[in-house]
Amino acid sequence: MNSEQLKQKAHRIGSIPSHYRLMIEECRNEQQGRALYVWADAEHQERDIAVELDHDGRLISLTKENFPFEKQTLPEEVLQQKAFQFVEYHYPDAVKEFVFQGKKVKEHAVQYTYAQTVLDLPLPQTGFSVTIGKSGEVIEFRYDGGTSSYALPTQMVDKESVISRYLDSIELNLVIEHIHHGMYEGGDDQPHLVYEAVLPKYSYPADLSEECDLAKAEVYEDDEETIPLPLLTEPERNETMDINDMIGFDPSLFRKIRETDFGTSIGTVWRKGEEPEPAGNDLAGYIAKRSQNTLKVITVKKTGKLRGVASFIKETGPAVWPEEACLKRAIQFLFRLYPRADRFFRMYPLDNTEEKQIAFFQFNLAYEGVPLRLGIANISINRTNGRVVGFQAPDIDPESLETLNPSPDISAEQANAIFASAFDLKLQWQKDCKRDENDAYRLVYRPVCPAFIDAHKGTVFRRRT
Repeated sequence: MNSEQLKQKAHRIGSIPSHYRLMIEECRNEQQGRALYVWADAEHQERDIAVELDHDGRLISLTKENFPFEKQTLPEEVLQQKAFQFVEYHYPDAVKEFVFQGKKVKEHAVQYTYAQTVLDLPLPQTGFSVTIGKSGEVIEFRYDGGTSSYALPTQMVDKESVISRYLDSIELNLVIEHIHHGMYEGGDDQPHLVYEAVLPKYSYPADLSEECDLAKAEVYEDDEETIPLPLLTEPERNETMDINDMIGFDPSLFRKIRETDFGTSIGTVWRKGEEPEPAGNDLAGYIAKRSQNTLKVITVKKTGKLRGVASFIKETGPAVWPEEACLKRAIQFLFRLYPRADRFFRMYPLDNTEEKQIAFFQFNLAYEGVPLRLGIANISINRTNGRVVGFQAPDIDPESLETLNPSPDISAEQANAIFASAFDLKLQWQKDCKRDENDAYRLVYRPVCPAFIDAHKGTVFRRRT
């Protein structure tokens, strides 16, 4: 099919409303065999419909983002029937060819997943998934198809011997981690002193012919040590410039163009000046236009506290701010957000060359000598005008650490015993693109184990699947 025929077919499949505008039109060559089209609501550009076809016009994927849901809810058996009708229209034998893997019921939709199985185990990235809104409209579809590119083991490695090797090679680190409820079973969205398991490998070949050694897990230790925050005088720390001034945000010069709810935080995109001219309908042009002259800000829902900044506003002029002045601005910004920053943060030395327009600074969180896994604040300063053009907050609010006892009640030996009792392996297929194309999938043992063990109570925290 030629490009115009592909576009027309994508338009029909997506049932594109008349007020939607074509934003992305990208046809790749016949060897790659893909064509992608994205339409967006003219008034609400966060609502878009993406359709991907192969070069013969077969549907690869359909996604309807932020589509308004109707209040009508159909019975589940009707939803399943409609979902399968959609699948069978595009791939008549798919429901029979692949094996049901699971159903995920969401607030406004139901997702059905099917996959190809070998030895009764699913092959990743095969089969299809279809998501249907509870009013009966398919809002997401992905077809990956089947494969014969897998290698059956000639002889299986003994599972118990692999378990023993893992337990002999695992290391436990004492760290502080924010245990998110959405990520971990038993999570309470609070910081915990925990033992973290460091695994030597994330999978082990199940075929005896691929048997290998498990070396002792290596705990990454950075050669660069953190240093105390450089001291600022009281006047320097309390200069009158506020957060908006530091990031170059003047409400009278910006207009809000979109907002995204991330659950506990809100992402807002502000644009300075007029809408830029289209830079072409390909994906690169769309991304460039979407970000041009924008300031992206993430704030905490409950408190309004800043969690992230990314400025895509083009600044002109020489890089006149020396590194020392940029560092001073970065530390002032850190203290604006965290008034007792010197109690919680240490500076990680980075190499900033004077030739670059942006200076980068990293500040690591630690509490009573215990490191935090995701406790890093990154701040970027534009040397042209001293503005903060990039900021990423640590995963944990430093103030919340003061309620935490930094001394473990569970010894490392006890934690090892808890970990061993909760450790297991499961067989699964793993895709390895580096392998021969005739056996891209291989059977492996995958550890099933705690992500963390609470160092006070011995509670096991596992990642949600």
